[in-house]
Amino acid sequence: MKKEKLFTVGEFAKAAGITIRTLRYYDKIGLLKPCEYNKAGYRLYNKRDFGKLQNILTLKFIGLSLEDIKYIIEKDISDENFKKSLEIQKSIMEQKIHHLNHVIRSIDETLQMVNKNEGLDWNKFIDIISIINIDNKWMEQYYNASNLRERIKIHELYSTNKEGWMEWYFKFLNFNNKKKVLELGCGDATFWTKNLDKIPEGLEITLTDFSEGMLMDAMKNLEKAKMKFNFRVVNIEEIPFYDNSFDIIIANHMLYHAEDLDKALSEIKRVLKPDGLFYASTVGKGHMKEMRELVGNIDEELLSIESFNLTKKFQLENGKNILKNYFDYITLKRYEDSLKLTDIEALINYILSMPGTIEENFDYKKINDLKVLLKDKITDKGYIYITKDTGFFMCEK
Repeated sequence: MKKEKLFTVGEFAKAAGITIRTLRYYDKIGLLKPCEYNKAGYRLYNKRDFGKLQNILTLKFIGLSLEDIKYIIEKDISDENFKKSLEIQKSIMEQKIHHLNHVIRSIDETLQMVNKNEGLDWNKFIDIISIINIDNKWMEQYYNASNLRERIKIHELYSTNKEGWMEWYFKFLNFNNKKKVLELGCGDATFWTKNLDKIPEGLEITLTDFSEGMLMDAMKNLEKAKMKFNFRVVNIEEIPFYDNSFDIIIANHMLYHAEDLDKALSEIKRVLKPDGLFYASTVGKGHMKEMRELVGNIDEELLSIESFNLTKKFQLENGKNILKNYFDYITLKRYEDSLKLTDIEALINYILSMPGTIEENFDYKKINDLKVLLKDKITDKGYIYITKDTGFFMCEK
């Protein structure tokens, strides 16, 4: 068997076009450790370390700090997953380009106003500052976007119901004689990109999210859509629209995120027209129960953290009792589905992408123990079966 080629620190630095001092510093802070040391104690690197270095330098070029990059790399489940790393790097660079173009457009609009001698509208400068400051949220955007994609991807690849959840759900939206639509917590707008060809003409759709970074993703994903969407950063507990403004309001898997659910629902009722419809999707108690059992087998205390209890505030079982304080007519519809997983990494990625504090509680030992358990499960049946329990409430004001 041919022995793997190793590079001294000098050879590696020269091939990569960086300084030896940089490599030593990256080693010191734990950002890029040598693959091994020779008998004299000198650092040695292999070809795979070029991939790791490329990841570091790209994230640094994007604008992330070394501290942020170190955190990202420490949370990588597998050093072999360079494809996923490259995809995320590409996505963030595209978002960065989109962001810069957005800033340039805003500056052009201000210049046109000045050139036409229309005077200075100082609110334009506030808009430019707001757009520029979105750049300060790249870490939030990195995690929100990549984590959301991980959660969506597992359902798209391994669901037994081949009619996707978002396509199925969209069929029940009653747009008859209803024009103004508001979505609260739109995320990256996947719900709309999946159903672009089904959206009736003449709708005025406003997409909102608490995260500026996530809203930037939504804007990017819909920029080629033929119809116009409006975008706005909104806190569901302080919705900045007039009373009776919307015919339809949608809140997909997000009411359990509200700190004050009563205040959020009061605001929704306020801005919904008297004959309006409110759609609220969520999960049931049994959703992904086998996944929770697998995690509990590794460490039962993990099941007490926020990530596994976040949805309890608003689920399919208690949702109607909560909503009846605000709406007179409430209908529940459930979506029948399950997962048959054959990819261990996909399930681990899903678990670590869950909202809350799960990454802080999952160390490498627990991840490796979970991998062994999952391999045994797949060897036994050929797949891992996971129950899904998802649905929505349709409420009439």
